[in-house]
Amino acid sequence: MGCFGFFSKGKSSDVASVRSERTLVEPNAASDKSTKLEGKPDVTGERLAALRKLMDEEDVELYLVPTDDAHATEYTAPSDQRRVWISGFTGSAGTAIVARDSAHLFADGRYHVQAAEQLDDNWTLHKVGRAGVLDWPAWLAAQAHDGVKIGMDPALISYASGKTLIDTLKDAGAAVVFPERNLVDAAWGDDRPKPSASPVYEHELKYAGKPATAKLADVRKDLEAKPTGSAYLVSALDEVAWVLNLRGASIPCHPVFPAYVLVSADEAVLFIRSELLSEGSDADRYVRDTLGLKVQPYDAIWEHLRRWAGEGSDGRKLVSGEKLSYAVANAVGDDKVDILSPSPLALRKAVKNSVELDGFRAAHIRDGAAWVRWAAWLEEQVKVKRAHVDEWQAAAKFAELRSELPLSAGDSYDAISASGPNAALPHYETPEKGSRVIDRETPYLNDSGGQYHDGTIDCTRTVHFGRPSAEQKRAYTRVLQGHIRLSEATFPAGTTGVQLDPIARHALWQDGYDYLHGTGHGIGSFLDVHEGPQGFSTMSGGSKKPVPLEENMVLTNEPGFYEEGHFGIRTESLLAVKRVHTHRGFGGVAWYGFERITQVPIATNLVDHSLLSYAESRWLKQHNADVRNTLMPLVKHDKRAVRWLRRQ
Repeated sequence: MGCFGFFSKGKSSDVASVRSERTLVEPNAASDKSTKLEGKPDVTGERLAALRKLMDEEDVELYLVPTDDAHATEYTAPSDQRRVWISGFTGSAGTAIVARDSAHLFADGRYHVQAAEQLDDNWTLHKVGRAGVLDWPAWLAAQAHDGVKIGMDPALISYASGKTLIDTLKDAGAAVVFPERNLVDAAWGDDRPKPSASPVYEHELKYAGKPATAKLADVRKDLEAKPTGSAYLVSALDEVAWVLNLRGASIPCHPVFPAYVLVSADEAVLFIRSELLSEGSDADRYVRDTLGLKVQPYDAIWEHLRRWAGEGSDGRKLVSGEKLSYAVANAVGDDKVDILSPSPLALRKAVKNSVELDGFRAAHIRDGAAWVRWAAWLEEQVKVKRAHVDEWQAAAKFAELRSELPLSAGDSYDAISASGPNAALPHYETPEKGSRVIDRETPYLNDSGGQYHDGTIDCTRTVHFGRPSAEQKRAYTRVLQGHIRLSEATFPAGTTGVQLDPIARHALWQDGYDYLHGTGHGIGSFLDVHEGPQGFSTMSGGSKKPVPLEENMVLTNEPGFYEEGHFGIRTESLLAVKRVHTHRGFGGVAWYGFERITQVPIATNLVDHSLLSYAESRWLKQHNADVRNTLMPLVKHDKRAVRWLRRQ
């Protein structure tokens, strides 16, 4: 998807999406080469003033505003989009730091253009990744000197990164302050959106493939090597939903819900808001009777943890994954925290069972048929009828077709529907009003997906409705070659995605092309569209250390190229890791390759066939033939779709 790594794509209704085509603002001569933005309407002045008033009341000089919620969730609910509200920057990753007389936004290369468009004159943009530009922890440490008070909400910082940061700041002589209230929430006031009240529901076994009772038993096995009395806190929302076979609708596009699960040898407790799990509901009976869980209010977790930590001095540990917040550790004490990296739940969730894999395959066939019907419609509108279809209209039509499919549960993320220079923004946010009309001179990129009860979709295709230029074709072909070569990779057990990433970049590197995002990420089974810890490249996966790819893990394969101000190319399909037979099988270990899950044709009119090897040409021809044979029975009653599919 818009894709490539771990980040959310939160939006704010009062902040405009990227619409301009102007180029990236160059850095000024400041010591850290940040960019001071000028000439913008004042969107955030009153918000910053309200926050600074509260900072004065709490006697803090700097206040940290991360992207994360209390569960380190990649995609956050509207009520948790604090950084979006205070800065006006709607990108899915980035960190804000507000001082009494300045405001700073730190964004990596994926968002330099977007942040420059969206931030107003109150903000300084730090283009992390450029020479001489500090990332936010280093910049904050540089501000830390005797007497400086730095405020933050410990619930919004992971324990692992928070401990390092706080120790560094204290060593520099700064005082770290944890106000009892989140200051952005207080400044936001009554305008802050209310949390969703959509109830949770059971994710049926015919889709989940493994009972939640068995998953909880696995968690208890994780505790057997720990001191007696230890407990496992499940805090990551996708892990909570997965381990309990529950789903919700608290975050747009993501069927998760805010909750904690505390598992010990003799009990398991679910901490959740009452409106999400109504007493006496089907989900409530499933949780209490089938799973045997105790249920407590969401906010009761803090008192429960303090009480648990104070019970005896037996060396008990609170075990959790690397997304555990600093606030949780603070509640029980550092000496009682045991962080497992990567999370064993995340690893088990990443390896799909046979039911989940069959669901992925079935969902992608249905979704592929919808893609064909939509692509045939769009080509007729733009190429034949010469109609003015803008990016938003194209995305809306596709969403409508997807919504009609069996087991549909909405979108899996906000579609990136991008034409011309907008496609050069890897995380372009397609605006409902003011979208660019899809033309016949530049490639059109669609990166979108649907949520289905049996699988999650993430797919990107790039097409051209006219005559591509030589440079467009060359870039497209190099991206395609990377896509093919990664799809065809064979590798021994123990290989990580980091080791495979250069395979997808090799053809691009030959021509001096590259892309500044990960080559692919894991994907959930009717869960988050980005899932770790598996991934291609160090930018993907969400784990601090690369993990070996295992059989039945599912990942995206999505190399790209982006010519700023002109066009963008990306080709993305889902791959499942599978066992393969090799001639020698060196090392006596299993050898793996990939099964392609996605069922969508790859455009050929953008290909420079002179650059393809015979094997690559054969792969492309066979790919489209296989897709055509799979999808034709599903679209046979749509003559337009049939004609389009036969031409691919």
